[in-house]
Amino acid sequence: MSLGHGIILGGMQEREDNGDRRMNLESQKNDEKPVDSWPGIKRAPGAHRIATHLREEGYDIEVIDFWPAWNYEELRELFLDRIREDTMFVAVSAIFPNGGAGKHDQEWARQRYGIFSKLKEEFGQYGDPRSKYKVDFIGGAQNISAIIGYQCDYYFAGYGEKAITEYCKMKRGLEHDLIIREREYYGAKRQVVECRHDHPAFPWTHAHIKYEDRDYIQPDEILSIELSRGCRFQCKFCSFSVLGVKDDYTRCDESVYQELLENYERWGTTMYTITDETINDYTEKLEKFANVVERLPFKPHFQGFIRGDLLAAKPEQWEPMWRMGLWSHFYGIETLNNDAGKYVGKGMKTERLKDGLIAAREWFQKQGLYKATIAFIIGLPYETEETFLDGIEWMRKNMPRQSVLFSPLQIAQNETLNMMTNPSIFDKTALQSGIFREVSHEHMGVDFNEIPESMRNVVQFYMNANGVRNWEHDHMNVWEAWKIFANLAAETPLPEEVGPGIFYYHRYVTGGMNTIEEMQNTFAEIEPYGLKHLAKHRELINNYIGRKLGRS
Repeated sequence: MSLGHGIILGGMQEREDNGDRRMNLESQKNDEKPVDSWPGIKRAPGAHRIATHLREEGYDIEVIDFWPAWNYEELRELFLDRIREDTMFVAVSAIFPNGGAGKHDQEWARQRYGIFSKLKEEFGQYGDPRSKYKVDFIGGAQNISAIIGYQCDYYFAGYGEKAITEYCKMKRGLEHDLIIREREYYGAKRQVVECRHDHPAFPWTHAHIKYEDRDYIQPDEILSIELSRGCRFQCKFCSFSVLGVKDDYTRCDESVYQELLENYERWGTTMYTITDETINDYTEKLEKFANVVERLPFKPHFQGFIRGDLLAAKPEQWEPMWRMGLWSHFYGIETLNNDAGKYVGKGMKTERLKDGLIAAREWFQKQGLYKATIAFIIGLPYETEETFLDGIEWMRKNMPRQSVLFSPLQIAQNETLNMMTNPSIFDKTALQSGIFREVSHEHMGVDFNEIPESMRNVVQFYMNANGVRNWEHDHMNVWEAWKIFANLAAETPLPEEVGPGIFYYHRYVTGGMNTIEEMQNTFAEIEPYGLKHLAKHRELINNYIGRKLGRS
């Protein structure tokens, strides 16, 4: 007999961004491209982590994956079958805010919010008083902004294991330590649980995920795994929840071994996204998990965030990374301008960084597998249009066949800033630094007709957003940054120059369209993600929904 029951809705709506660079490929016809957003085929790690934690506490928790693809009738049918007398909550778990710049994405977000509210009206604690159901509808995310559109009874922000335990005690009428704070966002009062401040769940040495038969995991899925919780660095632009840690926050090696082994033996899983803020913060950490991997009866493939300057400065990290199967790297390089790099706390000399990146690429490619996504920020102090474009051009020539991601500098304000669990140093101090000035559209000479039509909606969306500032400094302003972005993103890239970003592998591998090794290839060699891939993923998701509803 369980202590109580809960349901967690997990999954995400995917959006195309310039890191995948398919939107303007001439090698893919327009009628073969999906719309600006679609239900993703990847599982929600936060939902399954909380479910695993609560099951070990004695609760019966079921995760409903791919929930963006479920319609209201299907969810209602599921709830009528699953919700019972001891059901405490229905939760929605989110990673990123819904409703980006795409019109379809915004419409989808409104539909999701409406479905959630309609279900809450029928099954919720504070819904229709004639209803026999009295279930809380709650939400959880690292930042409240990801779930603010849902009408939740409680909002959980940050790593939530300790908070959700206290919440369940409260629901059962037991003595508890849950702290609920009333916050006001967009003029509405919300009941918020601020996990990082009031119920810190770090370090967490056994932060494993244990899937169940009713999750219907397929062998070609890319699952998520956490190797450590927290990062030793505190980069100026970073707003992850746990930064500046000094101690060993890595997971127990035996816990990681058992998770990888069980997923392989039960589901055939060999591919993972590592969710750590920085994977290579310590060489000892890499060696620790390389030793774990070498005990396994299979070779896993990992992708995740790598600090590029550390990779360049510490070639001794390359060998344990390879032993781990960590050959897919995301580098937040931000800039190849020395002065701009110093401003963001990445002070390695540009030439040393360039030489190190080339050497690492060549070393991994010699071993047999390598792929990188390299991210830049447009508009850092001391960066001009010329120096930024020089950096992009260098990357294209010297890191060929890799994925390049770029986005304008944004400074959060108003509710966007208020809803952050751990606002970055930059967001909190940019205007006080004396480097940035707040300016108007008129001052910058904003004319959206200057933006290529394919990018115009995106630029208008962010330039008019209430949650980000219109800024300038001595070398650039936000309008100039968006023009650089739009012109680069609207280019017709050569298929042989671009390929899948490392966090998009699931779009190609899950469903059997490509192998993990083929993720090294460009779009001249593999078919870009399109309607054929989307149809296969919808088939897989519909099969999952059917099995959840007992139809197949």
